[in-house]
Amino acid sequence: MFIIISSESKFKLDGGYVIYSVDGQNYKEELIPASLLNPKLDFKYLNPLQTVFYKFYKSGCALIATPTSSGKTVCALHFIQSHKGFKIYTTPTKALANEVYKFFKKIFSNVDLRTGDIIEEAYEIKSDIVVCTYESLLLSLRNKGWGYNANAIVVDEIHFVFTNRGTIIEEIVAFMKGKADILGLSATLPRYNEISEWISANIVIKSNFRPVPIIKFEEDLKI
Repeated sequence: MFIIISSESKFKLDGGYVIYSVDGQNYKEELIPASLLNPKLDFKYLNPLQTVFYKFYKSGCALIATPTSSGKTVCALHFIQSHKGFKIYTTPTKALANEVYKFFKKIFSNVDLRTGDIIEEAYEIKSDIVVCTYESLLLSLRNKGWGYNANAIVVDEIHFVFTNRGTIIEEIVAFMKGKADILGLSATLPRYNEISEWISANIVIKSNFRPVPIIKFEEDLKI
């Protein structure tokens, strides 16, 4: 299934609508209340991207290719809630891992963090959700540690596979593909279709919508 979200979609704190196409067929629908996804969310409505993912994602692998700051983490929340057992959210940096960890701690009673810091490794993982860096996850997979038992994994910034970090992501996907459902979160880039085929995504969402539009200001330079 291939879904494109239109830039003409509208999102405000008190609601809005999403305009999208599914395999070429156009639709327009009201946004979904955030409480339907999780009552602990502190906003009233899911944005257009989150609404579409909540509506269509049921199971399996998926890819979301959207602009930065478009609400992909809330989509990951739906993905994680759709799976039983052990789940992983992996990111390229410690800063991003800590940001996601803080968000999930507001939703779930227990979440573990693994960013390679020695103090973390001294504690046994006791929750069924782990937020980690690529390197921490890969080390675990190579040693058949905690990461090897995952039923679902979110790979944030999966487009990094086309950078010098690519071999790390390739190895993670090689370990997990066919063993766990994979949600790839990507920036908008021309090669997202290659990623979707690689992870065997049965739903691909490409969004042209930005919750916070980019505004260009031009001023005369006065000397």
